[in-house]
Amino acid sequence: MRSLRRLTLVLALAAGPTASAIAATSPSAAAAETFSAKGVVKSFGPNRAYVNIAHEDIPGYMRAMTMSFEPKDAAQLKDLAPGDAVTFEFTDLGEGKRLITRIAKR
Repeated sequence: MRSLRRLTLVLALAAGPTASAIAATSPSAAAAETFSAKGVVKSFGPNRAYVNIAHEDIPGYMRAMTMSFEPKDAAQLKDLAPGDAVTFEFTDLGEGKRLITRIAKR
């Protein structure tokens, strides 16, 4: 009986985490986070599908660098030009996708 319990424990450990445990720890299952930042508009993608912003350090997210951000709505970018200093909020949706929820000239 003792060896049967041991075999059951070994098999349970070998099976690894359950599907629910995997789902709970996967990046797509995690809640999207929203961050506030300041930066300077560098350029735009075709039809303003995205904007490249040289941003300052974003505490808890990223050191200062230039990154691409997608607007929630293309109209958010209509009054912006390269060189404009901006404040903005974005949501990190994972897999390299960052969605601007608010952007304004400083």
